[in-house]
Amino acid sequence: MNNAKVAGVLCFLVIVALSSCALHAREANNIDHCLLDKKKVMRDCWHHIEKKLGDQYPPLHSACCNTIRDAKDIHYVCDRFTAHDLTLLSLAKFAMATHVCGNGLHTDTHCAGYRVPEIKLPPPPAASTLYPRQE
Repeated sequence: MNNAKVAGVLCFLVIVALSSCALHAREANNIDHCLLDKKKVMRDCWHHIEKKLGDQYPPLHSACCNTIRDAKDIHYVCDRFTAHDLTLLSLAKFAMATHVCGNGLHTDTHCAGYRVPEIKLPPPPAASTLYPRQE
């Protein structure tokens, strides 16, 4: 009889251990994609959104544009900017970069306290300025 009780308790403990491992594995897979996207933006777009030196027009096929286009929700990236991030980057340049890359922040939304204005991109340069005629 004691062996049966011991076996029952061991089975119960095994079941509890397995269920807690499954719960822990589920929590580990619950990744904050917005935070990951923000880290990628900070890494790949730094030279385009930096407050003092950035060029807000990243090339369309750059790592920055690829990261912005691949972001699950670019608006949530704004929510993840910390106070320290905001001392280093320009939200106006970030907003412009999102539009240049084709995943623009919506007009009149707020991005970390910055109200996104209507952004109109300049027209692309004429083909004649890109490839001047050579005679």
